[in-house]
Amino acid sequence: MIWFRIAMIAMFSVTALSVTVYQGIEVFHAFQDLFQNRVK
Repeated sequence: MIWFRIAMIAMFSVTALSVTVYQGIEVFHAFQDLFQNRVK
């Protein structure tokens, strides 16, 4: 039963991490577009 709990926690951590990374990439691209438009 402990393995099931560890697997659930690991899956939750990976999901949370991937969502956070995705959000970070989206914000980074938004800033990149903003700066490129400002330079032109």
